[in-house]
Amino acid sequence: MKKMDEIMELLTDEINGFQKSIEKLEGLSKDLKEVKVKADTSNMEYHIKEHLRKQEGILYQSQGTLNEINKKLKRTKLIPKWLLALFLSTLLMLSIVIGYLSFQMVQSNKDETTIHEKEKTEIQSQK
Repeated sequence: MKKMDEIMELLTDEINGFQKSIEKLEGLSKDLKEVKVKADTSNMEYHIKEHLRKQEGILYQSQGTLNEINKKLKRTKLIPKWLLALFLSTLLMLSIVIGYLSFQMVQSNKDETTIHEKEKTEIQSQK
């Protein structure tokens, strides 16, 4: 019987310890239910705003680069200046040569007609 009393006493101690643990858990559970968890998104919002700020900077920089490229494209010429000068000088030389040759042709025709008329008058005067 002595052993039974010891076992009963041990069981009672264990039950009391278990009861205290359950009471502790119930208190913690009650405290946990009372605690309200708020989702803190301030960190995410900060990172998103930082990312948007960087993207705006990149967009501003790329638009500046595009504006510079557009200005350069508007100033460019399709034909280089030296080629245009060469073409115009060649055209001028050809105009001068054609004008000179036309003048020579007209003079030659005038000379022929005057010579022809002189011969005609000489022939008529000989008859």
